[in-house]
Amino acid sequence: MSNIVEYNLKMRHSRKVWINIMYLFKRKHKKRLRPIRLFGSMLMVLTILIPAPVNAASTALPEIRGESGYLLDIQSGQEIYTKNANEKLEPASTTKIMTALLAIEYGNLNDKVTITNTVIDSKLVYGTVINLTPGETLTLDDLLYATLLDSANDAAVAIAEYIGGSVPQFVDMMNARAQQIGATQTHFVNPTGLTDPQHTTTAHDLALIARVAYQNPIFDQYIKTKEQWITRSVQGQPTQMINENKLLWRDPHVDGMKVGFTSQALNCFVATSTVNGRSLVGVLLKSPVGTIWNDMSHLFEYGFTQTSNILYKPSGASVGSIMVGSKSVNLNLTIPIYLTKTVDGQLPTVNLRVKPVSNKNDQAKESEEISTVEVWSGNNLLSTIPLSSSEETIPPTTPLTTKDINDDSKYLYVKWFVVLLLVIVALRIYSNLQIIKRNKLRRNRKSIGRSKASTT
Repeated sequence: MSNIVEYNLKMRHSRKVWINIMYLFKRKHKKRLRPIRLFGSMLMVLTILIPAPVNAASTALPEIRGESGYLLDIQSGQEIYTKNANEKLEPASTTKIMTALLAIEYGNLNDKVTITNTVIDSKLVYGTVINLTPGETLTLDDLLYATLLDSANDAAVAIAEYIGGSVPQFVDMMNARAQQIGATQTHFVNPTGLTDPQHTTTAHDLALIARVAYQNPIFDQYIKTKEQWITRSVQGQPTQMINENKLLWRDPHVDGMKVGFTSQALNCFVATSTVNGRSLVGVLLKSPVGTIWNDMSHLFEYGFTQTSNILYKPSGASVGSIMVGSKSVNLNLTIPIYLTKTVDGQLPTVNLRVKPVSNKNDQAKESEEISTVEVWSGNNLLSTIPLSSSEETIPPTTPLTTKDINDDSKYLYVKWFVVLLLVIVALRIYSNLQIIKRNKLRRNRKSIGRSKASTT
């Protein structure tokens, strides 16, 4: 897009120069100009009537110099550009996108993280670091700025240890989250992206991970930050973190993500760009030195000028229903569904698959998310969107039947019979005790009378 702006400026300048030359020439050769004017007028008419040829470069797929590349529409989830997108390659520090995402999902940004000896002694703490020291305390918030802006490996390891309990446990969390996202060709070995032949992903998978991260509003705030000062408890002086994403400084449409480099992975770059509310995510892996900035710009220029999004279903639209008792309740989209098409192309054919409702179909509050719908195009899962209940539902109360009433009556009769029987038994026992007591008193009186008679 910057090339187009420069071209327009040059054309405007050339036009001004040409007008000035013609004005001076006109003053000297006024009479001789009449035939020239006629010819010029005819030429102008022909120029207007004959359509200008379309610039082939603007519609052609961009040529990137990296080993692998991918461009994805964030709203629709559709692929716009691909080059070796399923080739497994090392992602370098773009790994830290997943590291930061898990920290945000599982941690509290205000938590105080104390740097341990195991962090400093880790084999993963070399290369880019901010020189954390044992006993130093930083907030998780500051560690995230150090990880995403400055790409500090010691900060990433500190996050992994704090969130996962240990680096290996955190790596397990990274791989589990990748599978959940759909990045099935991804295998993480560490939270930093430092060289390891088993630490691989694909441009396609990395775009899926970046898409989920970008849709997290907290993550989004970090990646669009150009510079940030973090507090150091040991040094007592704040340290400035500067975002390494040069496009964030150059292009007002670029709104973040992450760069990386190792001698094995070469230059890796994940970036997002937003124009008129539409966002794209681009991925470049194993790129030669000095190529990622222009290549990414070309990807975005192609995506925004040669494709567009069409609203397929608005937020709140019903895509299914469930029965609650005898009542039908609609399942509504919580966000809109968009489809991406090329300028001269057709919309893709999609189908919606509503997943089973998660709450046993017995009760739901209005607007409560109770299910999801998957948007499929062929064998490709484009998006998974939460569905909410259109209204509050209350479990129905089952009316009593004649049988229930008769059963209750029988139970009541039995209960009272048992109670009456117990009362009769109790009275019988009481009566017997009274008889025994009276007989005992009578015997005592007789024995007393005999003893008095014998004494006399």
